[in-house]
Amino acid sequence: MKISPKQSLFILALIFAMSGLVAAQGGGVNRIETFAGYSHSRVDTTLDSEDFDEEFGGRVGANGVNLSVTGNFTKYIGAKVDYAHHQKRDDIDFEGFQFRQKYTNDTIMGGIQVKNNAKDGPRVKPFFHALAGLSRQKFAVTEDTEDIDLSFAQNNFTFAIGGGVDVRVHKNVDIRVFQIDYNPTYIKDVEFPELDGLVIDGRLQNNFRFGFGIVIH
Repeated sequence: MKISPKQSLFILALIFAMSGLVAAQGGGVNRIETFAGYSHSRVDTTLDSEDFDEEFGGRVGANGVNLSVTGNFTKYIGAKVDYAHHQKRDDIDFEGFQFRQKYTNDTIMGGIQVKNNAKDGPRVKPFFHALAGLSRQKFAVTEDTEDIDLSFAQNNFTFAIGGGVDVRVHKNVDIRVFQIDYNPTYIKDVEFPELDGLVIDGRLQNNFRFGFGIVIH
């Protein structure tokens, strides 16, 4: 059976989580931490007037979820696996035509988290993380009258640098009050044969994401 890169990373995350659960919880440090919460991505379409009308450009908001598992090696350092899914659907009236556009983005990243992981640590716990991995983006525009169907999908390198604040509400539960990440993605060239071979050059997509949720350790 052939396993895709995304499936391989999910298997790695599962193994990592299971090994953390088996690991001893001694030493006064929370050895394993899981997070689940809401996430909002401010997506840089990278499109300007030379590509499309501003109706399709600028920055748009996509809603989704963010999940992560962190195994803490020391009081302050842990290895983190992070997954996020965002999507955006819109109906657009452009020069008298009705278009429907759909955008989805799935990211899987790994890296390091810095946080006070002591079981008797402070109630308010700021954290910082640096992550890198894969982004799977899909974008489609359809218009029934003219039978327009434009779409593309890409796997690209992405990374996230950011952090936030967790507040302890129980010995095993924190509330992640907020998380803010700079989450750029390097997009390759995109070609649209349906538009006389229009090519949008590859570029850096400057995305940001914001979230909150629950941490269990």
